[in-house]
Amino acid sequence: MRVWRRSKRGARLTGAPVLCVAAACRLRRELAVLSVLAVVGLAVLNGELRTLPQTALERVAVALAQVGLIAALIHQTGLLRPEGTWLRAPLAHSPREVRLLLLLLISLASLVGVRAASLLGQGATLSAEVGFLAFAPLLAGGMLWGVLMHPLVACYLFAVLLGGVAVVLRLPVLAVGAVGLAGWSAVWAIAPMRRRTDMFWAGALLSGLLLVAALGISFAQATTWLDALGSGLWGAITGISATALFWLGLTLLERPFRLATPMTLLELASPEQPLLRQLRTEAPGTYYHSQQVGQLAEEAALAIGADPLLARVGGYYHDIGKLSKPDFFIENQEGIENLHARINPTLSARIIAAHVRDGVELARRHRLPTAVCDIIAQHHGTTLITYFYHQAVDGGHDPVLEQHFRYDGPKPQSREAAIVMLADTVEAASRVLGNVTPARLANFVREMIEMRRQDGQLDECGLTFRDLKLIEEAFVRVLVAARHRRIEYQGNKAEDEPAYAVHP
Repeated sequence: MRVWRRSKRGARLTGAPVLCVAAACRLRRELAVLSVLAVVGLAVLNGELRTLPQTALERVAVALAQVGLIAALIHQTGLLRPEGTWLRAPLAHSPREVRLLLLLLISLASLVGVRAASLLGQGATLSAEVGFLAFAPLLAGGMLWGVLMHPLVACYLFAVLLGGVAVVLRLPVLAVGAVGLAGWSAVWAIAPMRRRTDMFWAGALLSGLLLVAALGISFAQATTWLDALGSGLWGAITGISATALFWLGLTLLERPFRLATPMTLLELASPEQPLLRQLRTEAPGTYYHSQQVGQLAEEAALAIGADPLLARVGGYYHDIGKLSKPDFFIENQEGIENLHARINPTLSARIIAAHVRDGVELARRHRLPTAVCDIIAQHHGTTLITYFYHQAVDGGHDPVLEQHFRYDGPKPQSREAAIVMLADTVEAASRVLGNVTPARLANFVREMIEMRRQDGQLDECGLTFRDLKLIEEAFVRVLVAARHRRIEYQGNKAEDEPAYAVHP
């Protein structure tokens, strides 16, 4: 059976170049079709619909330039590369099809909103009365790009789309500059939006800038004080409307596309989440182990500049697959018989390894973000289930049998997944330690991390030796703090006990 699997894998590898070429050709065809549709869409949306026949050639040229600039951005950021991008944002953990779809969806929705608002205002784009209000959807789109992708990318896309509309409609340079400056400021103010107050301050900044811009433009046109105040009020309303549209768009996109936005992760970190509540009730040992893993992972992520919130939530949920058979895991066997004593080591290893697959299925059923599902799938990599393997070989070594006692993988593909793997290893192994000194604890953590490194589990996650050193120091800090000393109450103190006791 094993020989057949190997030969099948070899056949897949032999045909891999052909499959890669076919996939590349299919991707090029899809991109070509999308490019044509994008050019047509931008040509239609860059101006007033009723004047399209008269300015069709100009609009097509502008749309071609916009598509070319966006294509250059996609190429430089690696947005379509399956192995990921340089973007440290919720969208970076999604499949490339989702990244491209979200980019196009937000872009087209922003321009459709601009056109709809302009038509409702009877074409009064950037007029002294309600003109700024027409650009609220585009401002909201820029804020969405900033949170989901990166502020620099958001500023680039915002400038490309705003510039196309401004060129086609020949909008005043001063007014377009004011909208551009306000949009860029809001993008940098709201990203990465770790708290709800970030949205409030970004909206206040956007409203304030548009209010000042509207007043300035009105006074430059020598309008009355009353008209200037009215324009300033519409500028402030534009900022509020853009913030409201941003919040609505983020709420509508998070769950369908399973994005690990900060707000989603904060909600998942709550102990009242159904999965965590179920884990606490049905597998309490696993629950408290996961809480410790989350704390270790968060501290390590902070130390190396990874995403601490994603690492913490990944630690909380990494073992939810144990809900399917909680009694087969040692941390949940308090006061009951070890069920593995009645079955053979091979079956025990399969039951243990199945919790990764069960966890991924459970996470997908509950629509957890893709990034969290990846951490669940990768938190054991292809490590060896050592305890049952040694039982099976009875102290010997069998390389062929060893493959049956390894997790299916894949190995960690991100820094956060690798951190959760290391935190899981260190926390579980540290349970057997007694009263040890901080120096002994540091040596222990170093040995655990080095064991995973030598096993090749960290080869695909991008961690450096410097990162591993910082992770080790972070783990030691948390473990030392968790094993702090307490004063023994005199009434409960035996004569031969020390004044202080360590509580592991």
